Amino acid sequence: MVDYSRESSLAINLVEIAAKITEWFKIKHSSSYIKKDDSPVTLADFASQILIISEIRKNFPNDQIIAEEESGDFFNPKIEELIKRCYKSNQVQFEGDLEEMLNYRGPSSNRQWTVDPIDGTKGFQEDLAYAIGIGFMIGFEPKICAIGVPNYKDMKLAIFAAEKNQGARVSFGDLAFTKLKVSSNEDIKKFRMCYSLHYNKPWVLEFANSIGISSYIRMDSMAKLCMIADGSAEIYVKPLNIQHSYTWDFLPGDLLVREAGGMITDLKGESIKYIDEKCIVSAPGLIASNGLMHNDLIQALQSSNVLENS
Repeated sequence: MVDYSRESSLAINLVEIAAKITEWFKIKHSSSYIKKDDSPVTLADFASQILIISEIRKNFPNDQIIAEEESGDFFNPKIEELIKRCYKSNQVQFEGDLEEMLNYRGPSSNRQWTVDPIDGTKGFQEDLAYAIGIGFMIGFEPKICAIGVPNYKDMKLAIFAAEKNQGARVSFGDLAFTKLKVSSNEDIKKFRMCYSLHYNKPWVLEFANSIGISSYIRMDSMAKLCMIADGSAEIYVKPLNIQHSYTWDFLPGDLLVREAGGMITDLKGESIKYIDEKCIVSAPGLIASNGLMHNDLIQALQSSNVLENS
C-alpha cells in the first residue's frame, strides 16, 4: 500500500495556515472583485491560493496543480503590498513573484493537487460559513483531502481530513484528530438536510418536503459535506450546472463523506468522476447522505419530476 502521509500532513498544515490568512483579510481588508463568470473573488482568495501553491511546489515540484483562482486583470502593486503585509503578520515566509505563483499550475503529471482557497466566497464576505479545500489525486483518483472550516459550529477552526481506504478524521482547534463517522439515522422523516445558501433551486426544498424532511441547515461551502461526514446532517442536495462544475469544489468533500461511511453520487446514482478541472456527472446535481437510505433517496428522485424540471 502506498503511503500518502507526507501529502496528507502537508494538506492539513496548509489549510490551517490558509485559515489564518483568510481570517486576517476578513478583519483587515475585505476588498473583492467580480470575475468573468460573475462570481466574486477576494484578496483573501489570492493570498490563500498563493501560499498553498508555493508550498506544494516546494515540497512536490513535479506535481500538477488544479486551482480555482487566476490573477486576471485584478493584480496590482497595492494588492501585492496587502498580501505581503498579511504574510508578515502571520509569520508566513514567501519569496518570489506573487502573481506568478498565483497562476502556477506545475507540469502535466499523474499526481494532481486541487486547491480551493476559499469555497463559499459569498459566505466569507458575509461573515458566514466558508471553507478551504485541498485534494490530492493519482490519475484523477482521489487519494487524500483536507478541509479547513473557520468557526465551524461557532467553535474554533475545524480541520477535516481523509485518506482513501484509511477513514476520515477531524480536529477542533488545537485538539487531536478523532475519527469521523456519519449519522446512523435511518428514518428519512428525521433527516437533517443541508442546502446551499446562495446557489440553490426551488426543486431542492420541494423534493425534501415531498419525502417528509422538515429539518434544514442552510449554509455555504463544502462545510455542508463536512456536516454529512461528522453526523450533523444526513442529506445534502446540490444543483449543478454541469458545464461549470469543478474538481476543486467537490473532490475534498466527496472523499471525506465516503471515508466517513457515507455516499455521494449524482442525482441518477452515478459516481462522481474528475478529469483535470472538471467534476463529471451525468445529472445536474449531487446528493450526499449517510448512505443508509441513499438508494431510497435516488429512487424518490427518479420517481419525482425533479430531473425533468432541474
